[in-house]
Amino acid sequence: MKYARYTILFGILVSTLIAAWVLAVPQAEWKVVLPKTNVGEKWRMAAFNDGSFGFTGGAGDVGKARYTSDGAKTWATADSSGG
Repeated sequence: MKYARYTILFGILVSTLIAAWVLAVPQAEWKVVLPKTNVGEKWRMAAFNDGSFGFTGGAGDVGKARYTSDGAKTWATADSSGG
């Protein structure tokens, strides 16, 4: 009982900090982006480092790994492609 007052005050402080953090965090809006490319194959995955460099992995047995370094204007087949 000696530290009950401090425990209660600490709990209130932590609850207040968590509530302030939740209310202060802006809500992010996500959009699904389906870019049109000249790859011509179905994609299993795509990852982009920035607005110009990215790579894709194809779906199925014929899937090929492709990459772009010019913002998806042209695509090249990666040397280590599995398909």
